[in-house]
Amino acid sequence: MSNTSARRTARKRRAVEVRTSDVLVLGCGAAGYQAATTAARSGAKVDIVGWARGASPFILGFNASLPQGTPGDSIEQFYRDTFEGGYKLGEPDMIRALAEHAAVAFEELQRLGVPFEIRDNGPALRHLSGSRYPRSVYVAKGTGNAVLRVITGEAKALGVGEYLGLKVLALLVLDGRVWGALAADSHTGKLTAFLAANTVLAMGGIGGIYRDSTYPADVDGSSYTLALDAGAVLRDMEFVQFEPTVVATPPGVRGMEMPTAMIGDGALLKNSQGERFMCRYHPDGCEKQIEKARMALFIQKEIDEGRGTSAGAVYFDATALRPEVLNDYVSHRRRLLKAGIDPQVQPVEVHPAAHSLMGGVRIDAQCHSDVPGLLVCGEAAGGLHGASRIAGNGAADAITFGRMAGISACTGDMQLSATQRARIEELAHGLAEGTDGANENGAAAQRYADKVAEIMSTDFGIRRTGASMQEGGDRLESLYEEICSRWTGSLFDPLARARSVTLVALAVARSAIARRESRGAHFRIDYPERDELHWTCSNFVRLADGGRLTINTTAG
Repeated sequence: MSNTSARRTARKRRAVEVRTSDVLVLGCGAAGYQAATTAARSGAKVDIVGWARGASPFILGFNASLPQGTPGDSIEQFYRDTFEGGYKLGEPDMIRALAEHAAVAFEELQRLGVPFEIRDNGPALRHLSGSRYPRSVYVAKGTGNAVLRVITGEAKALGVGEYLGLKVLALLVLDGRVWGALAADSHTGKLTAFLAANTVLAMGGIGGIYRDSTYPADVDGSSYTLALDAGAVLRDMEFVQFEPTVVATPPGVRGMEMPTAMIGDGALLKNSQGERFMCRYHPDGCEKQIEKARMALFIQKEIDEGRGTSAGAVYFDATALRPEVLNDYVSHRRRLLKAGIDPQVQPVEVHPAAHSLMGGVRIDAQCHSDVPGLLVCGEAAGGLHGASRIAGNGAADAITFGRMAGISACTGDMQLSATQRARIEELAHGLAEGTDGANENGAAAQRYADKVAEIMSTDFGIRRTGASMQEGGDRLESLYEEICSRWTGSLFDPLARARSVTLVALAVARSAIARRESRGAHFRIDYPERDELHWTCSNFVRLADGGRLTINTTAG
C-alpha cells in the first residue's frame, strides 16, 4: 500500500515502538544475514527483521569458481555458463560480479567456520545442471543450515539486533526515499517502526501463488509488493522456474526437492515405460548439462502426453549410485527412508513444481534499486539470472549479493536529522492506524488467494498459450479490482494480504502475456521459438497512480 493511500474507515490507534539503526535488513535468510554481518563488520549499527529463515535451510550448495577448483574452470567460464543459462537476458555487470565475488564469499564463510566438504586437499565440488564444470561447494549434512549457524552466530557476536517472528507491513517512504519499515510481531501484534538511512530488502520470492510450490510458508511474495508500493520497478517477472524434480508422492515427502546434483553423480530420469526419455530431447548429455527450465519442460511434456505415472510424475532413479555417494545427501536420504522409500533400491516419483522467480526488483550490480535508501538482494532482486537460473546459482546469488548489499548499505551519510526522524515517526504512526477487518474479510482473503493459485497453476504454468493466459489475466484483473473495492486501506485488514498476492500474480501474468516467444522458463505453445530479433529484452513493471500495474519493454 502506498503511504498516501486514503483510509476509508474509522481509524484505530495503535502504539508503535521506534528503533533506529544505520542499516535495516528485512529478511532472515542467508541473503539477509550476509548483508547484516557484512554491514556490521564495517562498524554500522544493524537491525535484522523477519518472519523466519525462508528457503535458506534447504540450500544444497552454491557455485563458485575457485583457484583450487576443477581444472579448466575459470571466472570467465562461470560468467559464460550463467549468461548462456539465462538465455542472454542477464545483466552482464551483475553476472560479472557474481562470477568474481562468489569465491570471495566462499573463502570468507570457510574462514568463519562453515565446514565445507574437502576432498584431495581442496573443496569437494558437485557438478550441477547448467555448469560446464563441477563448481558447487557444499556441506554433506546440509549446506543451508551450516551456513546459517555460522552467520547467525557471527551476527550475534557483532551485536546485530535480531528480531524474528515479525511480519513486515510496509516500507517507510518519505520524500521519495525509503527510511526503514513498519513491522508487527506475529504473535502479540506489537508494532515496531525500524528507522534507518539504508534498508536492505531480502525477503525472498513469489511464495505460494501456485498450488504446487517448494516455497516455505514464510516466503509470501511480499518483497515485490513492498517494493512496488515504494516506487521501485520489477523486471523479468514472467520467468518462473519450476524445479524439475520435486517429490510427488508419498505425502510424507511431497514437495521435497530431489537434488539435481544427484543427476551429476549418475541418477537417471525415466518415464512410466522405463525409457530414459531425456536422451530424446537432449542427446548430447541426456539428463546432464541441461539447465533446469528445459529439464522441467521436458518432464512436464512426458506427463502431459501420458508417459507419466499415476501420480502425474516421472521416476528419479538413483539406484545405480554408490552408497557412499548417496550418503553425501544425508537429509534427503533420511527423509525418504522415514517415508518408506529407500532411494538405493527404488526410484522416487518426481514432477515439476514452482520453485523460484528469475525476476524481481530492478537493481544495479551494487544492489541499489531505483528508490534511494532501498537496496535489494537474493531472490527479491532481478537482473542476474535472465530467463533461467542454472542450478546452484540461487544460493550463490543470495550469499554473494547479500554480502554486496551489506557493503553498499554502508556508503554515504547514515545519519538521520532530528527533523527527519520526527517526520518518519509521524508517518509510521499514521500507517499504524486503521481497522482490523478480520471478522468480515478474513475468510474472503483466503478465498481470493485460493483463486489466484488456481488461475496461476492453470494458465501460467510451464506450458503456456496466449488464449489461456489472456483469460487468466482477465480473471486476475477482475479479482484485483474486486479486492481493492472491498479493502479498507488498512495494513491490518486481511484483504491487504489478498491484494499483495494478486498484485504479484498480475505482475507475472502481464509480463508473460507480453512476451511473444519462448525463452528459458517461459514456454508458449503458440510461440514455441526464441525470437532474438524482437525479444532479447526485458519487461519492466511498476505501480502507477491509482494502484494499477503498467508494463513496458526495453531492449537489453
